[in-house]
Amino acid sequence: MSTTAERDPGKTQAWGAHAPTGLAGWVIRICHALPGTSRIWYRLTRLLRGPIKRAPVRPFDVNALGMELRLLNRGNFCEMTALYAPQFYDVPELDWLAAQLADGGTFVDIGGNIGLYSLAMAHRLGSRISIHTVEPDAELSARMRFNAEHNGLSINLAPVALSDHEGIATLKIDARQRGQNSLQDGTANGQADTREVPVNTLLALCQSRDITRIRAMKIDVEGHEPRILGHFFDNAPETLWPEALLIEHVHDDNRLMQRLIDALGYVEQGRTSRNLLLSRASTTGG
Repeated sequence: MSTTAERDPGKTQAWGAHAPTGLAGWVIRICHALPGTSRIWYRLTRLLRGPIKRAPVRPFDVNALGMELRLLNRGNFCEMTALYAPQFYDVPELDWLAAQLADGGTFVDIGGNIGLYSLAMAHRLGSRISIHTVEPDAELSARMRFNAEHNGLSINLAPVALSDHEGIATLKIDARQRGQNSLQDGTANGQADTREVPVNTLLALCQSRDITRIRAMKIDVEGHEPRILGHFFDNAPETLWPEALLIEHVHDDNRLMQRLIDALGYVEQGRTSRNLLLSRASTTGG
């Protein structure tokens, strides 16, 4: 069962009402002060955060990623990293995306979670870019909206799931790790920890929002990437294919990465432990 903090993590209170104090404040200050130069320091933040992570779910208002963010202490891996160790949060990926979007354009964030990628790009690049963030989990979307509004950032939220068809599907909620929510075909039929959500294709979403060119896209949808992108590349005009693509590569059972590189003209510009950084061959120098 969701706690009060999960249902409404202080969204009705102004930022600052949940400033960390006592032990939590000390731990977060120490973690934030550690250098981001070595994974040794990151492992230390994981040790230090233990008592706060094991406490009941609650929000903390902190300065992270250059913004004033409200973040929960547990239940969402990316959120915990931003809360306790923002200096280690996907630094290569965010820097690479910002470079791809430096001249402006449209950024599509599929699997937005609480919107950390979208928020970071909006904070860094402002009105130079248009951001469309896809997130079907209403709880995650609500926290994304709070942080965007508090920081005066513009994000166009699409509260739908993406797949290779249009209709209704079931979103299975992972309460222990919200970033691992997964999409299942069909209706919920009373299953516990599930929500029925609208489903669209990426092509239809772009058409409904008059998106005709995608400068950069990030996609992280727990293994559903082949269905989303397979349909998209089979049906979308090449002019709509993203010029830069950040994609999680740890669920590639369908050999999507091979298709992207061998058949669709993408070139690997870098990789991290979880993500590939790809650009179209014709735009590699852009």
